[in-house]
Amino acid sequence: MAQLLRCKACGYLIREDKLRKVCPACGLRRKIFEPYEPRISAWRSFILDLDLHPILVHFPQAFCTILPLLVLGRIAMPSFYAQQLDAVIQFTVLLLPLTVVGAILSGLIDAKVKLKRLRNPAPLRKIIVGTLLLALSVANAAVVSLGGFDQTTRLYVLLLSSATLACAVLLGMMGKKLIAAILPG
Repeated sequence: MAQLLRCKACGYLIREDKLRKVCPACGLRRKIFEPYEPRISAWRSFILDLDLHPILVHFPQAFCTILPLLVLGRIAMPSFYAQQLDAVIQFTVLLLPLTVVGAILSGLIDAKVKLKRLRNPAPLRKIIVGTLLLALSVANAAVVSLGGFDQTTRLYVLLLSSATLACAVLLGMMGKKLIAAILPG
């Protein structure tokens, strides 16, 4: 197996035989790299290298970001592709809870593999905010499912979508702090 190297400046990991003259991430010269030995088991490394959570978390983030914009556009320009916009908004609202469930499940797996315990303060805070995001997205889906998609419903969807966006931003900020956290073993 090829020796792993780690950039002292940015932490980028690369196999020695793949490293060229500069770090692919930060651009510093090759001499800044040092030998690196993984601190986790091969099984944990395999699970984390699948990148399930980083991949699955992008779906709800995208939906949470686009929904308020779509609803604002629909309210601001009521006759601009009204039926098509309504259909896209409703579909996105109904799909959002499923993407949140996928992100939560992959996050729980990721945290359990990385940190070994879910009861630590940082994962607990993410679980609480993730649960709030799920509740808000389910409430939004219920609002859309219960009646027509009139002006009042669009306002509720806008409010709930704005709250889901706030949760998604908060989760992203919390997750950013945990990216490099891995317990040895």
